[in-house]
Amino acid sequence: MKKIVLISLLFYGFAAQAQFNALAKQMNKDCTSESVLKEPGKFLDAHIGGVTGGGKEGISSTEIANAQKMMGAFENIIKPKLQFTGGLAKASFGLNSKAYYNQFYACSYTYNLGFHAFVCNVQTHKLAIVDEYQGVLRVIGNPSFQKAFNSFGGNAAAYKIPANSQHVNAPFIAILNYYGFADSRVVNAINNGNGFIDLNNEQAGNLSSFPVIENKPGKGYGINFPNSGFVTVNNDFVYRHAFITHNEIPFFIPITRKKFLQDMLEYYDREKMGIVPLLEEKVKNKIAHAELNLKEFYEVNARKKATAQNLLTNKDEKWLNHQAVIPGDNKAFVVPTDSNRYLGDVYGNFYFTEFYTGTEGFSLYQINPEYLKKYPPNGAKPAVVDVMYRFKPNDNFLMGVKESFIDQLNLDEFRKLLQ
Repeated sequence: MKKIVLISLLFYGFAAQAQFNALAKQMNKDCTSESVLKEPGKFLDAHIGGVTGGGKEGISSTEIANAQKMMGAFENIIKPKLQFTGGLAKASFGLNSKAYYNQFYACSYTYNLGFHAFVCNVQTHKLAIVDEYQGVLRVIGNPSFQKAFNSFGGNAAAYKIPANSQHVNAPFIAILNYYGFADSRVVNAINNGNGFIDLNNEQAGNLSSFPVIENKPGKGYGINFPNSGFVTVNNDFVYRHAFITHNEIPFFIPITRKKFLQDMLEYYDREKMGIVPLLEEKVKNKIAHAELNLKEFYEVNARKKATAQNLLTNKDEKWLNHQAVIPGDNKAFVVPTDSNRYLGDVYGNFYFTEFYTGTEGFSLYQINPEYLKKYPPNGAKPAVVDVMYRFKPNDNFLMGVKESFIDQLNLDEFRKLLQ
């Protein structure tokens, strides 16, 4: 069966490339470096016969059919607005890695529209198409967001639901489903779902202390840094996002200190399941320092739990209901080091001591459980859509696509496709 899938995907790839090459040969016309930007744009359907790229392991035939239907719906919104010059737009369908919103599985898929620039061959002065695209429109159903915490000590299965599940796509416990945002404008853009925001990364979340890019008259695109001021990024990629959500209810809600501490206690219990068996195996195999590490692990784990429990017990409700904030450099989670032995086995990945109270931290959020009530497990439609356009501000072709096509999209048409 695997051979058949491989052969069909290879055939799909060859067929799409053959279409691309055939179109390139047809465009045998004289040009100049100025005329190529005015050349009427072309569209190439590279999802021949509805073929969908990407891994299909663990994704049911019903989910694949739903994904294809929604990607077709994305294209039906996009194609009538596809007005641009100077290049070729090449479309394809693709499945993404499985995404979890809290513990709810959401099938994720992408309608990909790559923009290949026309160029004038410097020797023949004939029109040609650049093989690789720089600009791209990606419409993602159920996109993933960068998690605040991606690491854990010991066996990963210990942190899954249910504990020690061997299912590769089993969800993780609550604290591993947190998201960190340094700039409230990003969270507001997702929750409000009513316009574009320019970011410095394709995936939103705990990636940068300064994720938002601004377009200033006379200066172009750049980032405002507290110490160095406005720094332009005109030669870099800019990621123009429109997050389409049910804007009458927030998609992200704050994590309180109380919830953080409660979920941290759960993490510390799971940490025993994840690390102790590995330490016991090291003791059995007489690995250096293993016995000492095992003894100290229990002591440190108890101390960590006591720190969290004391805060829950002794702090008032006002303090506990404040939003949890972590520092960008994770100083509140520093694990001590020892040149003679590895202390990760002793302290794990979380050694929480205090909350951050400065001005440059990452505020923690979770996906709103009430929002997800609109999206039943394995829903046929997406819970959220990310309309993302990648471009370079100094690229005339990509800026032309942005102005004549991207900025003209009606985002409300995508909202009608939500579950």
